[in-house]
Amino acid sequence: MRIKIPYTLNLLLPIIAWAILCSLFAYVLAITIAPLVNPEARRFFMISAPIFVSLFGFLAVLRYGGVGFWAGDDVRLINKNISKKGIVPGLPLGEVKDTFDALIFLCKSTMINVLASGLSVIVLIILTLWINMASNIDLLIIFAGGLIALFFSCSFATFFCQQAMFPVTKELRRILIERGERIDNSQLSGIGYKFYFLFFFPLFTVSIVLIATYPASANVIILSMIGLVMNFVIDRFFIIYFSNSIKEIETFARELPSGERTVFATGSFDREVVDLASNLNKASEDVYFSRKELEKSKEEMGRRVEELEKFFNVTINREIKMIELKKELDKAKSNVQKDKA
Repeated sequence: MRIKIPYTLNLLLPIIAWAILCSLFAYVLAITIAPLVNPEARRFFMISAPIFVSLFGFLAVLRYGGVGFWAGDDVRLINKNISKKGIVPGLPLGEVKDTFDALIFLCKSTMINVLASGLSVIVLIILTLWINMASNIDLLIIFAGGLIALFFSCSFATFFCQQAMFPVTKELRRILIERGERIDNSQLSGIGYKFYFLFFFPLFTVSIVLIATYPASANVIILSMIGLVMNFVIDRFFIIYFSNSIKEIETFARELPSGERTVFATGSFDREVVDLASNLNKASEDVYFSRKELEKSKEEMGRRVEELEKFFNVTINREIKMIELKKELDKAKSNVQKDKA
């Protein structure tokens, strides 16, 4: 018998696998680099770290698997209305909207949950080592290694959720738009925040190198900091450049319904954006000429209606006059017959 895995648990399992891989990386890094001269501290670290990681992973499985009070209303609603095959057909509008909002919340809360769990593991490990008389250097190296693993875990959780939920979110949004429901986009984050991921990836990579070469010379540290600042500037310009292309498309979309002939011109040097601009211009031309044809059809229809009204008026008036003449003629005939009598 095939076991049915809840949709949210399907999302979580790759995130847990990646988090374990990152934890293993930090674990090996700490064992390799941290002195851990105190045998008690070393033994407690080697035992406690896997236990804490496994404990919080198990709690995450309970929550996202929809088990008892561990699961929130958002998880239950999503697992009820979404499966691996897609959205359950025939959902009422209110249920579709609630499911869409729950998905957006889940995407944001997953990264927060990974962050909270990771910080809890780091704090528990540091406290355990501190109680067992680990040196400050040991604590610092383990703390730095934990932060590096935590950052990579949070980054994967964020981008994996957005990618994995893409088809279902698209379908739910399509249903809401088709049914005329207004979608609240205030919960969504902008592209700009991804800049910080671009910056922190090299920052933590440099941190790994500096930890591995501890104690690093002052020249290596200074050169590393200069390289990070240069990376910060380049990443910032990249995000601004990319955001400008998005804003151009947004401006064009606002101008398109104006009725005037609209041309989308982009300053981008990227082939994908330029190809998109060409397709948008073609669509704009089609819309413009279709509107013109519609206006011509309306004018032609108006002229024909006017001609029909004139014809109707002339015809009806003639018929009315003929009826009146016929009545007058019958009346005259009747008077003549009376006079003869």
